[in-house]
Amino acid sequence: DPRHAAAELLAVDGETLLAAVADRLAVDRGASPWLESWRAAERTARGVLDDLLDGWEEPFEGRVARDLVDALPDGATLLVASSMPVRDVESFARAREHLRLLANRGVNGIDGFVSTTLGVAATSRGLGPVVALLGDLCLLHDANGLLGAAERGVDATFVVLDNDGGGIFSFLPQADLPEHFELLFGTPHGVDLGALAALHGLPAERVEKASALVPAVERATAAGGVRLVIVPTDRVTNVARHRAAWDAVAAALDH
Repeated sequence: DPRHAAAELLAVDGETLLAAVADRLAVDRGASPWLESWRAAERTARGVLDDLLDGWEEPFEGRVARDLVDALPDGATLLVASSMPVRDVESFARAREHLRLLANRGVNGIDGFVSTTLGVAATSRGLGPVVALLGDLCLLHDANGLLGAAERGVDATFVVLDNDGGGIFSFLPQADLPEHFELLFGTPHGVDLGALAALHGLPAERVEKASALVPAVERATAAGGVRLVIVPTDRVTNVARHRAAWDAVAAALDH
């Protein structure tokens, strides 16, 4: 409440409170035309998106999010980084149960994500695999979190979307100013993420095809330890495919 505008503050556990409210409001109102219209729209959008994603064999960040959420076993934990990963999970992943989703926020939204993932892994032994979906800058922002990770006895797989920069900014108007964009917003790093992993004694696998993602993640989680699965993508192509997806959904819903 940064503006101190709240009339009443409740110091309670959020999950317990919301569960109690849901119980009090649990009334079977039956189906309605309004509700069914939303469900029909969701079915249409889901079908259009899946058809598009299945047809793109070059890695696309939206498909990575969908396929990763689909593939993780019940009881797994998926940590989702800020910026585009969390947006892509929301936009492209299918709804499912029995998957714990976690995220953290910092001053810049990507602070300490590697360390958070390893901390979750350290407290989740025996509870299912721990996998993180993050961008390259997020990894680099907390690369020191990998220090000593190979000797900590934890199991965590990092699925890293490597588009050599800040992909989310390519969706914004400043992307049309190429003379300044790369320096100020794209911020290409030129780092070999596989070599970064090797520096810390961590195995890394590079995925060149969309269909190869799930097998690579399954190999990593089965092998145990801290491992990287690196998925190279192109920022310009990524924006074009996002827009193609939205246009396809809009066209389908118009009919």
